[in-house]
Amino acid sequence: MIFQAKGVKTVLVAALVVMISASLFMPVIAVAEQSATVGGTVRIFTFSTSFATSSEGRAHNVMLAASNFLWREVRAGQELSFNEIVGERSEERGYKIAHVINNGEYVEGIGGGVCQVSSTLYCAWIRAGLGVKSVRGHSLPSSYCEMSQDATVSDAIDLVLVNDCGQDVFVNAYTVNRKLVFEIYGVKPQYEIKLHTQVLGTIPAGEDIEYVDSLPDGSEYKVITKPKDGYRTCLIADYCKDGVIVETKVLRNDIYRPTDKKILMVAD
Repeated sequence: MIFQAKGVKTVLVAALVVMISASLFMPVIAVAEQSATVGGTVRIFTFSTSFATSSEGRAHNVMLAASNFLWREVRAGQELSFNEIVGERSEERGYKIAHVINNGEYVEGIGGGVCQVSSTLYCAWIRAGLGVKSVRGHSLPSSYCEMSQDATVSDAIDLVLVNDCGQDVFVNAYTVNRKLVFEIYGVKPQYEIKLHTQVLGTIPAGEDIEYVDSLPDGSEYKVITKPKDGYRTCLIADYCKDGVIVETKVLRNDIYRPTDKKILMVAD
């Protein structure tokens, strides 16, 4: 169960009213720098990603999904389910068509861009030293975060986080200048956590040839998809104290599919 934070300033309540406008969704603006503390806790970590190059539809979806994380309280020992909080991504609920990754391909779908919200939340959460119950990477690398640091979500896939620090924490999200920001407030962890992605191996891209009777421009062949190698990766966390690594853990392993070179070729 997720609890709403109490005692948050009136300006944040006003911002929430603006956010849920059905006719024109505006960026979530939360002036976090006004206070580094909420409910006796301190800001543990802030993580941001950019959607500056996103289409209007995708940018809209990012802002709409992020609006669900305005000063969320997660009590000690409780879980945070992304799908439970954000709900169904549908046209009826205001989401628009944009690019999504489906089975290793970019296709058009309702709610494209929502995975950037789940990934940014995940990146902030784990850097704050908090637990994860369920996370899955995309089938292709994402442009807004490193491999093994993304968190895909869908009707069948959820990001489930766990507040295992023994104290209540607050999650706050806002967007400004096409940047998505997540803040985690709570009790600072004993160690500083430094994350890095390690590439364990490369999966070479192949070649897929489809034979056709003819091509509109009269050419003999046409390259439809350029090849991109896939990767096997893992996410490593270094737990540091006074600049010294005390412990190292592998948090997850992922496989990102290669994208084969696809060619249309006129049959002999």
